[in-house]
Amino acid sequence: MDMEKFKRIILDNEDILMEKALKYGKERNYTKYTSTLKEAWRMSIAGLSKALVKVIERNDIPEMGPDDDFTKSEVAEFGIIEAQKHRSRGVTLGMFLGFMKYYQQAYEDLIFESDFLPEEKRYCSLYIKRYFDQVEMGFAIEWSGLSEKHELEELQELNRAMTNEKNKYLTIFESIYDPIILVDEDNNIENINYKAAEVFFDVVVSGMKYYRNINNEKESDWLIDELNKFTDLNEKEVLLEKTIETKEGQKTYLIKFKKMLDVSEKYRGTVILFNDITERQKMDKILKRQNEKLEYYAFTDPMTGVSNRRTGLMILEKELAFEHRSGSPLSICFLDIDGLKIVNDTFGHEEGDNLINCITTIIKSTLREIDTISRIGGDEFLIIFPGCFQLDVEKAIMRINVELKEYDKKSEKTYQHAFSYGIIELTENNKLSVNDVINAADKKMYANKLKKKNREEIHEF
Repeated sequence: MDMEKFKRIILDNEDILMEKALKYGKERNYTKYTSTLKEAWRMSIAGLSKALVKVIERNDIPEMGPDDDFTKSEVAEFGIIEAQKHRSRGVTLGMFLGFMKYYQQAYEDLIFESDFLPEEKRYCSLYIKRYFDQVEMGFAIEWSGLSEKHELEELQELNRAMTNEKNKYLTIFESIYDPIILVDEDNNIENINYKAAEVFFDVVVSGMKYYRNINNEKESDWLIDELNKFTDLNEKEVLLEKTIETKEGQKTYLIKFKKMLDVSEKYRGTVILFNDITERQKMDKILKRQNEKLEYYAFTDPMTGVSNRRTGLMILEKELAFEHRSGSPLSICFLDIDGLKIVNDTFGHEEGDNLINCITTIIKSTLREIDTISRIGGDEFLIIFPGCFQLDVEKAIMRINVELKEYDKKSEKTYQHAFSYGIIELTENNKLSVNDVINAADKKMYANKLKKKNREEIHEF
């Protein structure tokens, strides 16, 4: 018999043993008397397995004789310790011995499902049976040897420990900064901590719900509505964001509803945690506005509100690539405001800025949504006309000039609002780069400006 393999099967399958024991506990309704924490079940399996492995290391089946002193047996010692623990929790002798049979069954199931030979399985099964027999012997000896006085003292000690645990729980519960509400399986408020009482209810007394059972459900209709929605869902946990009118004013909370399930998955109620995100939301809004502002200035000319040079060149590069790809017409117009230097020198730079803003405003009002105007330099602008031929752009420029002349007729300014421009139409076979296109349009604009000067259309004063 490979005892080392036997030992390894026991030690390497702690989770499987725990799940098997828990399954039997659920089926036979033992879980209502046991711990609701899985870790407690794991510790029980670990303790049983540790003692069993010590026995396995001796190789011989742990038989029992009439003259054996079980109080000194290492296996029975484990049973004695378990007796003390379970008795103090109110577990009866019959209840413990009954459930130990299902623990034993879990170990035997594990051996039965292993790859041991049939004879080896019978040997290991007998080994396990004798081991549990000795555990039960130790439990029975301890239980039967307990005097009435000792039992009373043990119960008193347990009561003190439970009281201390309750007070510890309440101290922690009341000290948590975030509001917490506990409800039972019928969605009735069972307990609230100090912070929850402070922000949601009128009366604020530490531990008031636990000790005095004050009924504040009438003030929490919104909570009951959300609870009903949550319990209708087949979810163990739900997060929602909600703005609530509290005793401290309007607040926004990230609320977590989490079902309290015991180890047998039975629903015991809901714990509701409130995380106040009011200030964080305010900060998020401020940061969002700042980011939007930064993004605006990254792509926009702050004075005119049109695209800046960087953005204009990026858009032109994309449009050139699209023009190559689709064969769609594309025209650009490079313009330079007439007489800006004279206005700056005569009336000051503020008036020069007014001249620029006035012209760009009129240009923007006449362009299509898909057209883009960008400020390339102080008085230089680039307009991109997707899907337009040069003739279409000429008509658009004429409309702009008409608007500017109408403005000058009504204006009291002693200077005109005008610009010189150069238009480039790009064909499907265009191979020009962004710089090539702008330089070509700039040359046409300069020629247009020179022609206007020769005709004395750009006046000096």
